[in-house]
Amino acid sequence: MGIFFYATYNYKIDFDVYLPSLQKNLQRPLVWNLDQKRELIWSVLYQRNIPDLSIINRYPDESVGGNEMIEVIDGKQRLHTFFSFLDNEFTIEIDGVEYYFNDLPREYQTEIENYGVCYTEVLEHTKKIPDSFKIAWFKQINFAGTPQDREHMNSLTI
Repeated sequence: MGIFFYATYNYKIDFDVYLPSLQKNLQRPLVWNLDQKRELIWSVLYQRNIPDLSIINRYPDESVGGNEMIEVIDGKQRLHTFFSFLDNEFTIEIDGVEYYFNDLPREYQTEIENYGVCYTEVLEHTKKIPDSFKIAWFKQINFAGTPQDREHMNSLTI
């Protein structure tokens, strides 16, 4: 499936995915540095492949007013980076000049707004997805990028 980053900008997104059975979050804190963030934006502009996201779509979710809620199982760093760039929280450098999203030439903004990335989605309609499923999925796909620390991975055991 494809998803437009920009189209998810106004969704309710759970980046941390709280696990009641462990009383902790599935996801670690944000760890990407500025170079990694900029590289993601350049990947979008150059239409390079960005690894698939893995999400759980909980809808309708009464905890967010009956709206859709997306739980990010894999892709927190990427989605947060993308949204923070759209919010002008960091710049990219073009020919020695730094640009926030709003300062980019319109064709660059359009390229970013229309970029599609693939994702794997599990739908949570009527049956709640257990923490054990989320942990197993997280562990299965979490082997690339900035490595998870061993303590965090070991702590995700039910």
